[in-house]
Amino acid sequence: MTFDPAAFVDEFRVEAADHLRLLGAELLSLERQPSDAVPIRRMFLSAHTIKSAAAMLGLASVRELSHAMEDVLAYLRDTRVPLDRATADLLFRSLDALQDMVERATPGDVRAGAASAELVDALRQRATGRPTPPPPVARPSPRALQVEDSPTVRLLATMVLSDAGFQVDAVADGQQALAQAQAQPYELLVASTQNHGLPGLDLAAALRASPAGRNLPIILMSSDDNPEHRRRGAEIGIQAYIRKGSSDRERLAETARQLLAGAAVPGAQESAPAGGP
Repeated sequence: MTFDPAAFVDEFRVEAADHLRLLGAELLSLERQPSDAVPIRRMFLSAHTIKSAAAMLGLASVRELSHAMEDVLAYLRDTRVPLDRATADLLFRSLDALQDMVERATPGDVRAGAASAELVDALRQRATGRPTPPPPVARPSPRALQVEDSPTVRLLATMVLSDAGFQVDAVADGQQALAQAQAQPYELLVASTQNHGLPGLDLAAALRASPAGRNLPIILMSSDDNPEHRRRGAEIGIQAYIRKGSSDRERLAETARQLLAGAAVPGAQESAPAGGP
């Protein structure tokens, strides 16, 4: 009789699904009664069964995660420590990940990915009696306010800033931009020298005079290299002056990243050349 690994994995997938359902039901029961030993024993047996079958079939990622869950359940069983909220959340997240692994299990399964490895490490830490670390909190994207009266340029600049990692609010009117910047925090302002309502330099000056915009990094965008704009921009405290155009999009993205990191932008506050207006 020929050994068919795929058939064995299919059979494992069906049987493991029953154990996963039991694990979920018993975890809900344990959550309602955190000191009840009966759900813990049943969960331990199901996790142990999944681990043993996965080890026999060479499903490394499933074996590692179910083994780590088994260790936590053994700790709860042996120490009779009540289930706490953080451990319950960790077990629920691990159960979701394990269910996904079982559904996608194939012969010759590779090692666990980064997300699963983090769960395994957290479970092993909890199995030693150490507090369960909270799940990582995703950092919100930095917010940029972009003001430009040309719809095409506004769209292109928004795409560049988004690719650089910013959440972008784009408006066409300088007065509207001033109101928004004073009403909510931004990490960057990108303003055109010519806008409806309030030109970029006037917008920057108004913000520098208000608490909300005193330390706000500002990039001024212009269609020409006007020495007077550069001079006045340096006086106001604008960090960078960039020409509009496809060749300067990369510079916009890099300058935005530098300003977000608090780095100085070389040559950003140039004064007007000698003989300029």
